[in-house]
Amino acid sequence: MKIDYNKVDSLTANLKVFIAKDDYLKEFNDEIKKHRGKAQLKGFRKGKTPANYIKKLYGDQVLSELINKKAINGMYEYLTENKIETILDPILSDDFDPVTISYKNLVDFEFQFELALMPELKLEGADANDEYIRYNVVPTPEELEENLDKIATQLGERNTVKEDIQDKDIVTLMADVLLTDEEGLTEPIEAEIKVLVSDCTEDFQEAIKKLKFNDAIDWSMANLEGKDEAFVRKFYLKMEENDLRTYNDDIKASIVNVERMSKMEIGEPLFKKMFPKEEFTTKDQVIEKLAENTTAEHLNVSNSVMYRGMMTKMMEKSSVELNEEFLLKWAKSSNALKPDGDEDEFLKYFKEEIKWNLIKTALLKKFDIKVEEEEILEQAKEQVKGYFGYSVADNDQYIGMIAQNLLNDKEQRRKLYDEALSLKMYRALQADVKIKVENKSLKEFYDIVEELKQKQ
Repeated sequence: MKIDYNKVDSLTANLKVFIAKDDYLKEFNDEIKKHRGKAQLKGFRKGKTPANYIKKLYGDQVLSELINKKAINGMYEYLTENKIETILDPILSDDFDPVTISYKNLVDFEFQFELALMPELKLEGADANDEYIRYNVVPTPEELEENLDKIATQLGERNTVKEDIQDKDIVTLMADVLLTDEEGLTEPIEAEIKVLVSDCTEDFQEAIKKLKFNDAIDWSMANLEGKDEAFVRKFYLKMEENDLRTYNDDIKASIVNVERMSKMEIGEPLFKKMFPKEEFTTKDQVIEKLAENTTAEHLNVSNSVMYRGMMTKMMEKSSVELNEEFLLKWAKSSNALKPDGDEDEFLKYFKEEIKWNLIKTALLKKFDIKVEEEEILEQAKEQVKGYFGYSVADNDQYIGMIAQNLLNDKEQRRKLYDEALSLKMYRALQADVKIKVENKSLKEFYDIVEELKQKQ
């Protein structure tokens, strides 16, 4: 097998793979023999089917798989041996004239590929002169009082009420919803929707407060809590992600339950319920602990905000040149870009994605980042704690069991590996740059987070 490599410019190259008949003939015949040995066809004893008959049945398929495998493997072996780095997968050249592969016509084959070479990245924003902000959440006395009041309500008794509905009530609505598939077939389902009145839209709050238990209300699901369609599908209708059926958004719902929490008095019984392992006797002690916990609880989000700032700055300051013509050609050949897709919009986001992957690759190489099995497990445990909060913080056995279940799922494992890798990368970067700590109240911090979400 012969390979010709031609570098067109700093970003692209062409590669030709020549496969002579002698390069594959023996392997082809060996594969036919294997099929013959396994074949158990009507009219023939096992392993005694004539070779020509086996070729007639399987020859084209065996030859096609063999030739394509040799072409791909030969190309990648050449790139590896010659330390030629590329981005994306090579694509067949426009000049490539495919030859019909047939066992009846054993000829020489030639494949032509186009390559996108690894571009030169000028990494900026990752040295000792670069400064980033980490927000330290320090709740105000008013926010701590509000939090204590909220906890006292949450830990109080829950009672069903029949009278008028109030802000802090939890209302359960039961609605008939019609799901419709693309062929027009329908399925009626009953949706149970639980909402905290104060979390709902102002319009809904105003309407629901005029009603009571057993009353009915005509409303739009999207305008209950002001959530998007994805939220409605997942949490109101309990639909799977791959369920593409449409639903009637406007519903007539019955109020089947109204629950009200009676707030616990501020005192030692509440303190014991909040912190069972502590011996707090005064409100000041509890407020101090709440302040400490609030700062700790927001540390991960605060770090995420800082990491987002690092990513944004590196993306803005770092420069890399990409071949847009190749990117579009690759996207179309791989169906990443549909025939009717917006090329300009696609390129905008695709180039950003590639640029960030190149920055990550450079940082991982710079800091020699590797992830061990124990670190993936720790990432899984942190995710479990995020699901259940402090209610499982001390239950290591339970956390470990759920974390291991996550790792048993290949897709979850891949995500956890990527998260652990990125986290380790950011921590290494954090030690290399300047970090300025700024105290923010809860409200100030939430405003910052919300602003970032809007930008995304």
